[in-house]
Amino acid sequence: MWIVIVACLALGRATAADAPVPEWKDASGKTFRGEPVEALGPLVLFRTGGTTSKFMPMRVLPPEDCVRFFQAVEGRPPRAAKWSEAQGKASSEFVGRLMRVEGGALKPVDLTQLPEPELLIVLFRSRQSGGAWHLFDNLTPFLNRIQRVYPGRVAAVVMSTWDSGFKVTSLPSSRSWSVVDPKKQSEMKLLSRFVPGGGFVMMVMTREGVPLFGGPANEIVDLMHFVDGVSNLLWQLNPANPRTARDRAHYLGAVRPGEFATRRSEPVLLADLFRVEGLRQNGIARIEAKIAVGSDGKVASVELLPGSEMPAAVVPAMSEAIKKMALFVPAIENGAPVPGTFHYSFQVGPADRQLAADAAWINGEARVELPFKSWLGLKAIRVPEQSFSKVASVGVDGTLMMQAVTAVSGKTISKASQVNSFNSDWFAETGGPGTVRPTAGEKLTIDGTKLVWKKLNAEDGLVDFMDGAGNGDLDYCIGYAWTEIEVANDTDAWLGIGSDDGMKLWLNGEIIVDQWVQRSSRLDDEVVPLRLTKGKNQFLLKIQNMKGQWSFTARLRVRGT
Repeated sequence: MWIVIVACLALGRATAADAPVPEWKDASGKTFRGEPVEALGPLVLFRTGGTTSKFMPMRVLPPEDCVRFFQAVEGRPPRAAKWSEAQGKASSEFVGRLMRVEGGALKPVDLTQLPEPELLIVLFRSRQSGGAWHLFDNLTPFLNRIQRVYPGRVAAVVMSTWDSGFKVTSLPSSRSWSVVDPKKQSEMKLLSRFVPGGGFVMMVMTREGVPLFGGPANEIVDLMHFVDGVSNLLWQLNPANPRTARDRAHYLGAVRPGEFATRRSEPVLLADLFRVEGLRQNGIARIEAKIAVGSDGKVASVELLPGSEMPAAVVPAMSEAIKKMALFVPAIENGAPVPGTFHYSFQVGPADRQLAADAAWINGEARVELPFKSWLGLKAIRVPEQSFSKVASVGVDGTLMMQAVTAVSGKTISKASQVNSFNSDWFAETGGPGTVRPTAGEKLTIDGTKLVWKKLNAEDGLVDFMDGAGNGDLDYCIGYAWTEIEVANDTDAWLGIGSDDGMKLWLNGEIIVDQWVQRSSRLDDEVVPLRLTKGKNQFLLKIQNMKGQWSFTARLRVRGT
């Protein structure tokens, strides 16, 4: 499944006339008219108008309508191996029009090196959308995450007009984004149908231009809902998702007899069999198996082949697991189900903890959200001032004579003093970070400064340490935030977090994250894998502000059932 993520900023609106289309029935039995477009994962997609569509699970269609749908889409051009050769109604509009920001200038993107995309995630910006450009910065971690989980399968594109009031070259030079040449935007007739009359709109559509979902975006919470919606969609379309097997089995069972009326096709595996982490924990590096599948789609026998790499003790259990878990549609020969053989091959790659966390975040494992109801904050601890120095002269005996130098605009905050403050254990005298159990109003003196633990507002996961302070008033400061989460049982968990700037995270007194960086708070900037224990779990964050804004954003998820 190749995916393109497109950020479009456009003005103007076009209309399109649509030819009469056949009738179908939806899940509630209501009749609608729709042009069949494509079968996508477990879904069948219909175009119902120039800018409207309908999609539903494959199992909703009775077998005869599955056949009718398949026959309608069978002649459509397949996705191209090279994007430069795309024939999709939407994806082809980008050919010859995509640029990338490099060194402050736009340079052409070589689409011969990319596959034709399957999905378009479109962000439309009109003149009235105001300062919505901060959404692009918050989208970048999500785009990067998809690229890591689906390597080589994601492209991100910004589409802007000359009169939109935005200079596309002001975007950072990054492979996460490509840009439509503003001079050629007017040539893109299909996408122009979706341009809003005002505001900022995000939309997901297929390579054929069939919209799947979307809506206005003005705040980070809108982006959060959109990102989570895209993640859910990608998980639906992922062939590894076992929950889609029923729909695909229904559709393939109906259409394959006609598709292979005069030829043969071997069995089709409907979902991945194992989680990589489970295989790795059992010492399994590779599985090679010959699976005999009956005409009813059930596994008749499993033979593990010599190429398999696993402990001898797990071989019998592996054969039984494959036989029990594998879901197939049977082989077809001359239009009839027949016994067949499937060669199963799976290579377990090297462990990558971050990749596993990213995959869990968007692929269905980390689906149950545990909201942080409140935080207690302790701030602001000032970073000590320290004069920068340079060598003024060297004496004959080698003695260095130093000269003080002001760092910036009258302030003398050195990098060394910032790092020292970030690394200082301000709770050493009270037992260390693991002993922190504050209450609202509790007073504490740190480095001679009297501070008070206060409740913090956490709006949509964002905690703003500025609290009305002017820009620059809280430069070079340290702050803490504490909360706790209670769970009924030990469980895997994942924390989506971003910080402005450097961050340390302790979970139940154990240091989990230690990053001295300069950055802005972005939605799910990183996903941190955790293990929560039964009962109450304490989270302590240390956030260091260098200059400007000062905040963090956090949301917690646990493994879904």
